[in-house]
Amino acid sequence: MNNILLQTDVYKMGHMEQYAPGCNKVYSYLTARSDKNFDETVFFGLQYYIKRYLSAPITPEMGEEFLTYRKMILGSNSEEVETKMRALCQLGYLPIEIKAVEEGTIMPVRNVLMTITNTHPDFYWVVGFMESLLLKLWYTITVATCSHQYRKIVTKYFNQTDDETMDPAKDFQVHDFGYRGDASEEGAAISGVAHLLSFLGSDNVPALPCAVDFYNADVNGAPILLSVPASEHSVMCSFGREDEIGAFRHMLELYPTGIVSIVSDTFDVYTVLTDFAETLKEVILARDGKVVFRPDSGNPEYIICGNPEAAEGSNEWKGAIRLLDEKFGSSLNSKGYKILNPKVGLIYGDGMYIERYIRTLERLKEMGYAASNLVIGVGGILRNHSRDTLGFAIKATYVEVNGEPREIEKDPVTDRKKKSHKGLLSLLKEGNEYLTKDQCNVAEEANSLLKVVYRDGKLMRETSLAAIRTLVKNQEEIAVTAL
Repeated sequence: MNNILLQTDVYKMGHMEQYAPGCNKVYSYLTARSDKNFDETVFFGLQYYIKRYLSAPITPEMGEEFLTYRKMILGSNSEEVETKMRALCQLGYLPIEIKAVEEGTIMPVRNVLMTITNTHPDFYWVVGFMESLLLKLWYTITVATCSHQYRKIVTKYFNQTDDETMDPAKDFQVHDFGYRGDASEEGAAISGVAHLLSFLGSDNVPALPCAVDFYNADVNGAPILLSVPASEHSVMCSFGREDEIGAFRHMLELYPTGIVSIVSDTFDVYTVLTDFAETLKEVILARDGKVVFRPDSGNPEYIICGNPEAAEGSNEWKGAIRLLDEKFGSSLNSKGYKILNPKVGLIYGDGMYIERYIRTLERLKEMGYAASNLVIGVGGILRNHSRDTLGFAIKATYVEVNGEPREIEKDPVTDRKKKSHKGLLSLLKEGNEYLTKDQCNVAEEANSLLKVVYRDGKLMRETSLAAIRTLVKNQEEIAVTAL
């Protein structure tokens, strides 16, 4: 679908005739209203939607197609609807102005993230008409926020258990396995870029061209997305159950250097981590690189750290980390935590979510192991969100009718959490604290952290993946210092 006029909700199709007569201005804002899952947001995705959708010309053909489909859905088109839609198409662009915080900005929920208003008095209705599409930012922001939460967890446990020499490993501790778990190619691509704000590790190939095309990622510059050769169960099964170890040998022969990830629980992960590891130990230790064992079935916490309900001393009781330590050894870092032999590693790629990840890292710490010993893969769980995860909404707070300003608000008695701001808005910052001020005058609204990003069909303020990453990292360091 290339017609942006059809990327809306049905009820938006009639709002151009429903506003108060004489309306000439509408002003709306985007916010995350809920802290039930996360108490902050990482703003991301606006540039993608501007480049992908809002910058395309609006043509008369698009308007006629809109009117055709509207009539099919609602039964008829009024003269006012037809006149206003055709006028927009004659104009040829979306006459709106979007102001927003810088992409990569991290701030508490319930603050203004973006405002939208019309630039031409005849097209006040376009502000609300574009709401449904622009509200899709809930997805990119929520995924970016979720990945950032993982990054904060990584930083916390690295600070507690790892030397500073391991800091570069932070970029790879949470790996994006989510391409297959997304509902569309577009969703996988842009959510994959959202993950790349906080990490480098990813198997989500569509995220790479998306970052290049929409966020000016430099293919000749710093790494954008990195991964390693890795096997899957079909590969291992192709050697037959009786020769699973042959699959391991084949992988080691194919990749004699560097990092290689080998799925290890096609049949019995404990046999792999004991018998196979012993048989292949000499080859693994002789490699110029690391062999990463990858279990991905069962309870991650128990597989990694051991099942306390299993027979004491059994392989199940010990868990993967201790079994690798027994076979290949470990050393103590300056903080007194064990680091596995650099020739081996562990990644867990299924069923991990934030609370379980925290429990697992906490158990590793209690067992005396540094957080850097474990890499995890997250897929559908990284994207298992809805607009309600952070309670995203776009609401109008100001209109003008015949040039007369009216401060408006939503304030339902049945749910006070849905109360909106009122009037013009300004985002302020005092120290590291953000504040959204409403009922502002025009000068206050102009003197805000929100800057013009889009106006009259054109992207006015462009950023890059590198700049966003730097901003996210700097804010992470401020948060860590504050702790």
